[in-house]
Amino acid sequence: LALSAKPAVVQNDNFAMDVVADQIGLVGSGILGISIGCARCHDHKHDPITLRDYTALAGIFKSTETLWGAAAMEGLSAPQTPLHQRAAAVWLPVPPEKELAQPVPPAKKRSGSGKFRYRPGAPLAMGACESGEVRDCRVNIGGESSKLGESVPRGFPELFPTRGEPFGFVCPPTSGRLELTEWLVEEARPLTARVIVNRVWKHLFEEGLVRTPDDFGIFGDMPVQRELLDHLATRFVQGGWSIKKLIRAIVLSRTYQMSSVRSEEAARQDPENRLLSFHPRRRLDAETLRDAMLAASGKLDRQPPRGSFLAHQNVLINEMGNLHRPNFKRSVYQLMLRSALPPDLAPFNLPDALGVKGRREVSTLPTQALFLFNNPFVVQQSRFLAERILAAGSDGRERVRQAYRSVFGRDPQTSEWEESLGFVADTERDLESVQPEPEERRMTAWAAFCQTLLASNEMRYTD
Repeated sequence: LALSAKPAVVQNDNFAMDVVADQIGLVGSGILGISIGCARCHDHKHDPITLRDYTALAGIFKSTETLWGAAAMEGLSAPQTPLHQRAAAVWLPVPPEKELAQPVPPAKKRSGSGKFRYRPGAPLAMGACESGEVRDCRVNIGGESSKLGESVPRGFPELFPTRGEPFGFVCPPTSGRLELTEWLVEEARPLTARVIVNRVWKHLFEEGLVRTPDDFGIFGDMPVQRELLDHLATRFVQGGWSIKKLIRAIVLSRTYQMSSVRSEEAARQDPENRLLSFHPRRRLDAETLRDAMLAASGKLDRQPPRGSFLAHQNVLINEMGNLHRPNFKRSVYQLMLRSALPPDLAPFNLPDALGVKGRREVSTLPTQALFLFNNPFVVQQSRFLAERILAAGSDGRERVRQAYRSVFGRDPQTSEWEESLGFVADTERDLESVQPEPEERRMTAWAAFCQTLLASNEMRYTD
């Protein structure tokens, strides 16, 4: 609830309700697969969500205090709030001052900066808590906070069945977030489970059973196999909402284990592969591609980092220099800034962090090929991989075998042996005039060979 982009507060009388709108959009599109946010100003144009439904939900989040910490340019953007200090979490060791990020140029003191202070190493987190004032929300006529209509009791959309309680049954002393959570996972409301199952299916098969993962409404696609979606959703709930169990069940199925080679019969009867007559060939997303390169080079650090290197400083990110520091952690732990995406991930359709994104854009651009040819990260991993295979022995064929197994998980085919060894020999010969040292020349040639494997289509796609 605290991670969404915040609207500008300057000359914005609707700031508080804009924050609430982002949170309702998260719950609607991200969990229910329904664009509830469209009902902020009027009844939804095509889905059965009313302005009254929206206002009932808005009361829950308006009675919630959202804790996002300090924002850049506080006078113009979001006002500063405290952060959660987690009592049960481990306190972080404070690194030496020289390892801390330094302002570039030196930061200037701003009024309001450092309003909330914490002890060094305190385990802090964004989040939400009960507001000091719990109250119902009034209808915002035309979406404007200054034009108020009737008060609507806190509650949930009437479209979905409830446990028999009347509309707006949320207990008066609380915001209703706990009741909303319980309402979302009630057995009588299978939509939540269907949305989650569909997202997992899409991650494994490129397309979901519903091909509009953020929209299960009137304008969304109908399920390709409704019975299968219902079966998996029921199984998911009965399995304790365990995503791990759900993934295991899917990947052990015959459907997931089918070949990606399409027969002529399948191409004729199911040209769009909507019935999964063959396994779809999928391109790795940005995070997986980076992790695969690190795994191939042997440098992937699977241990989660202990906090952020910004955790011990009372600074604003707009006052800092480049915050993307080289590291070999998994890509899920990379620093995400809306103003500057991770440079090792950005070329490959990495979405911004502004909202729910169930379907990423897929594009093939020259800049992606240039990245794989020239980026220092790719060049570095190629050299690390070359060091690994050179250490495996002096036999060229064994080195090629080790490279193919590290990158593709298979042995080379007959023609690939000769092509690989010929490429290395030709590269070494071409380097004789510029690199007189034989060992360095050999390393450069094998690193170039490794880079061709890391930049290949077979590396970027999963069959």
